[in-house]
Formats: sequence, structure tokens, C-alpha cells
Amino acid sequence: MSTYGYLDILPNPPQPTGASSDKVFFENDLTVTANYTITTSKNAGTFGPVTVNSGVTVTVPSGSTWSIV
Repeated sequence: MSTYGYLDILPNPPQPTGASSDKVFFENDLTVTANYTITTSKNAGTFGPVTVNSGVTVTVPSGSTWSIV
């Protein structure tokens, strides 16, 4: 297991960034521009606020959660 623990299980884990050797920041876009379906039996998180463009759908399966913090 790496320094980032649970991120090792993701297929393309996000890598924290920062100044110098500090690896403490995760970044995401502010706008959802394409349809997206959260994987069944998984949860998702986004740092907000976030905008979902008109005509774009984010599907959250039953039993899953999308948390915006």
C-alpha cells in the first residue's frame, strides 16, 4: 500500500499535488460537461460548488451516494 492508502485500489488514482514535496491537494473541475454514471455499489465525492451543465445527467445508482463537500 502506498502513502495514499485506499487510492491504490482505483484504476487511475488521483495524485495529490502541492508545492515542493508537499502532496496534500486534490483538485477537480468546477463543471460537469458530459453525462456520468457512478459505478454501481460505489460512492463518489466532489469538492464543490459544482455545476452540472444543462442537458447533462449525473446518474447515482440506488445504494450509492454522490457527496459534494
